Amino acid sequence: MLREEFEKMGIDYAEIYSKIKDVCIKTLMSVEPYIVTQNRTAKSKNACFEIYGFDVLIDANLKPWLLEVNVLPSLSSSSPFDKQVKSMLLSDSFHLLGFNIFDRKQILESKKLENKKKLMGGIGA
Repeated sequence: MLREEFEKMGIDYAEIYSKIKDVCIKTLMSVEPYIVTQNRTAKSKNACFEIYGFDVLIDANLKPWLLEVNVLPSLSSSSPFDKQVKSMLLSDSFHLLGFNIFDRKQILESKKLENKKKLMGGIGA
């Protein structure tokens, strides 16, 4: 939605997004020693991760400013768009962790169809 709005206004979204990523990366670099220390004290070295929420303000000159970093960002949703964004975030996170995401409704429908075929096959036999 932001990209579309920027395009309407003649603003280069890719350039702004690149600057926002730069702010986020530099922020993470500034706390890297703390993150590494925390990871070293974890019981299982490669079995933990964190999701950070970055609040960024873009000023009138299109310069991004970091407002805050949320260590425990809320994953509840206040709108359909918010739900979509957070669902994709969780999906991407689980994918990076190696989980196979599935659609429960699709699997249940598939099993129902399979059972129906078995029943129908059993009747004619």
